[in-house]
Amino acid sequence: MSKASVLNLFAAALALSGAIGACTTRAIEDPLAPVTPPPPPPVEPASASGIAVVSYAYLDLDDAAVQAEVARAELLVNEMTYLWSPSRNQGAVAALKARNPELKVLGYVNAQTSWLMWGDDPAVQDVNPYGWDWYHATRPYWSTTTTGDTMMAWPGKVVLNILDPACREAMIDVLADHWQAHSNVVDGVYWDHFNTNLWVMDSVPGREGALDLDGDGTAHLDDEDEQQAYRDASTALVLELRARLGGHVIQVTNGNRAALDSTFAGLVDGMLYENFPQVGFWGDNMRQALDRSAWNSLFASRHWPRTDNGGPFVILSNKDRITINTGQGSRTYRYADFARPAALLTGTLVSYHSPAQEMDYGWPDVELDLGAPLGEAQGDGGLLVRNFENGTVTVNMTSGDLPIPFHFSITESRGIVQSFQFPSIFP
Repeated sequence: MSKASVLNLFAAALALSGAIGACTTRAIEDPLAPVTPPPPPPVEPASASGIAVVSYAYLDLDDAAVQAEVARAELLVNEMTYLWSPSRNQGAVAALKARNPELKVLGYVNAQTSWLMWGDDPAVQDVNPYGWDWYHATRPYWSTTTTGDTMMAWPGKVVLNILDPACREAMIDVLADHWQAHSNVVDGVYWDHFNTNLWVMDSVPGREGALDLDGDGTAHLDDEDEQQAYRDASTALVLELRARLGGHVIQVTNGNRAALDSTFAGLVDGMLYENFPQVGFWGDNMRQALDRSAWNSLFASRHWPRTDNGGPFVILSNKDRITINTGQGSRTYRYADFARPAALLTGTLVSYHSPAQEMDYGWPDVELDLGAPLGEAQGDGGLLVRNFENGTVTVNMTSGDLPIPFHFSITESRGIVQSFQFPSIFP
């Protein structure tokens, strides 16, 4: 990759749009009188309570409109390379927190891989110094397959052997070196791919053999000892980062591990349920997620993570959509619109995404102003209701599973603001 092409990926930051105009108290007859500085940006309440912005793709935090919207969320996750870019999003974290001091900002870190493109051209060192350092620090710890081939998780991304304590130390060294070295100092780390066994694509072009972290010739999915070693290494990575950077650093994990292991969940500050409710639950998975008698329901798992840093940060995410056709016509719904009532009932967060395939930035179509909850959700089984200062959320379970797990209504003082009741697709 040429230096020009790399620079195109990390273009120079947009110029500030317009100068800030402000009246001053300077008297006409006294040109030496002090000038009253313009007021700081207004502190905006997190009126979009219950929203987490989770974007693995680039998020243009230099855009004032995007910044104003994102600042209304309770939690922001974005790729660490974008938050620590030397040319984009400079000072974005401070600007977001000036609007909403309660916002928490986490940097995405894939806990077991390294992009090849981060080290294939010296120009990367200038435009993505964090990625460059990560590549070279972890290069000695690339894993191999059962046939001795380089183990690729998916095209362009090599698997690191985190079973080796030196590999984990190298990863944490890079994070520690960059933590205070950029204009954006984040509140914590969002670790991707913390599962009960290490997930990789079933096949990657050019890759021969299967995942084999411990190098004993037995494929990872057939090696119970290796799977346990992987879980132990994942636990060690969380604890070692905390020991190095401090207990105030938030750690949130993606993957099924925290959703299925309350002990592990107790070590972190939160978890993301990707493709909710399809990860972490089974059978009638939405029914299980909202069933108080289920050991792993959201009513239970929301109490598992740490609360030291303002958590728990339990996020329900589903980027998919469904188109429903009836005699009234057709309408497309976001699965996130079903995750949102579940989050409101259980005191968790919901993340919206655009129609793109990757996990990127989105925002709900319907704004809510429910205020604080007046208590826990009431009811069980088929009907759940939770009252808020300004409204009520009601869920009436149907199939308990996607694509239409339940009917719901969200009311405020102005009436019903969002609802779904099949086949009435136009409430």
